Amino acid sequence: MKSIFVFCGILFALCIFVLVEGDCEWYGEIYPVGEHILNCSRFTCSESGSWYSVGCPLYICEETIGYEEADLSKPYPECCGGPICKEKTPYHTST
Repeated sequence: MKSIFVFCGILFALCIFVLVEGDCEWYGEIYPVGEHILNCSRFTCSESGSWYSVGCPLYICEETIGYEEADLSKPYPECCGGPICKEKTPYHTST
């Protein structure tokens, strides 16, 4: 009976340690809490170990005069590609 309490105590402490760590795993890599720029998107790792990301917007032009390819050598959001619109302010939506 005493060993069950010890085992439960160790298991509880281990669970708390894992929950407090706060790092995020993404494709096998571990990232600390905070903002990170990866693959032309910004993602945020929270203290709970969960993460959310924001990628390039989807632009919609009334009249398209060209298309700019994504450039992964640039930082987010400059790396985003999309249509080149004739008007100065394109409509955009989040994807």
